[in-house]
Amino acid sequence: MRRLFFIGWVTVLLISGFSGWSQNTSEWKSKLYGFVRADAFYDSRKSAEAVDGMLLLYPLNTLYDSVGNDINNIDQVTMTSISSRIGLKTGGGKIFNSSAIVQARLEADFTARSNSNSLRMRHAYVQLKWENHKLLMGRTWHPMFTPDVFPYTLSINVGAPFNPFNRSPQLRYTATIKRFSLLAALLYQNDALNLGPDSNNEIVKRLDLMRNSMIPNIHLQVKYSTELTAIGLFADFKSLRPRNFTTGIVGLFKTNNTIESLSTGIYGKVTTGKFCLKAKTMLGQNLTDHLMLGGYAVHKLDAATGEEIYTASNHSFSWLNFEYGKTFTGGLLIGYSHNLGFSNNIVPITNIYARGSDIEYLYRVSPYVKWQSERVELWAETEITTAAYGDIDYNHRGRVQNSSEVTNVRVQFSCVYLIM
Repeated sequence: MRRLFFIGWVTVLLISGFSGWSQNTSEWKSKLYGFVRADAFYDSRKSAEAVDGMLLLYPLNTLYDSVGNDINNIDQVTMTSISSRIGLKTGGGKIFNSSAIVQARLEADFTARSNSNSLRMRHAYVQLKWENHKLLMGRTWHPMFTPDVFPYTLSINVGAPFNPFNRSPQLRYTATIKRFSLLAALLYQNDALNLGPDSNNEIVKRLDLMRNSMIPNIHLQVKYSTELTAIGLFADFKSLRPRNFTTGIVGLFKTNNTIESLSTGIYGKVTTGKFCLKAKTMLGQNLTDHLMLGGYAVHKLDAATGEEIYTASNHSFSWLNFEYGKTFTGGLLIGYSHNLGFSNNIVPITNIYARGSDIEYLYRVSPYVKWQSERVELWAETEITTAAYGDIDYNHRGRVQNSSEVTNVRVQFSCVYLIM
């Protein structure tokens, strides 16, 4: 069934693409795009990762066997082509008395599940575009990813866990006033999820955390841009409801307690000739759904009813990325994240619904080179990521102390053929 679906979907894309190319005089046009990509990479250590290791986050902590050998200190080599991608952009026609242009996009790759070459939807949205306004509905990059300013790296993590990585269903409005653009969005979660308790009180990714809270993810952003520069500010609010009921000593009780979180940041870029410099810094709470460090924990626990009051994590995230070149390009990404603890003290005997709660700080240095000729790109990249693991201090808002570093070195080579 999946194979038939895939063949049919690609056939529709090809027919739509060729139909659009044969009607260049029409305002309704379609364009097929994407790339075929082959990757090979080496890792010096086991790491927290996703997508069969394609999306690397940070090295795992030491894990010693009975004679003192570090089980996670292991070399690994991988080859894959699952990040190959295909998409369709279509639209161009006008509606509402020719005042709005309709645009749509559908894109997928082959990274749906680990160890399986299955289709995964990346983008699927419809957009109405007026002269100074845009209205988008569907799945695409979360605005906190800042699609105009993100690291250009070989790795498909494109800067995660220092830069947000999240595509979500959303309703987004953008207004342009001269050189300023104002963005407001309402979003819900899909496959980019936060952590919560399951029926056995295990820590799992949960689709219903935001649905149960009845409040969408709210995002506001303002950006100033010229032909050579851009600078933006954003604020992001999120509310989750981890439990619908609790169990305590005296019985079972319905609960509607939620955990709220707020993230803010600033980003910018400068382009001149062959040189491009980009940077972002942010303070974030509970950003597990963006493949970043952090989450939430229990601040107060009522043993009689099982009622939980929650507190959010706090982290700083920063990255700097610069490139120089055109046919032959060299670049460098530097990323740093620091654990600032939770907003309140946390209860030691309860779960911590977070990623990397025992990491004090995390940093990455990643140089890369790219050669491009026509539709072919050859890439090489070294990604050095260090995590400082330590002890969680429950008396000081869950801050991490007595940390020591572990490092993973990834060396990656890739060949890309661009579908125009």
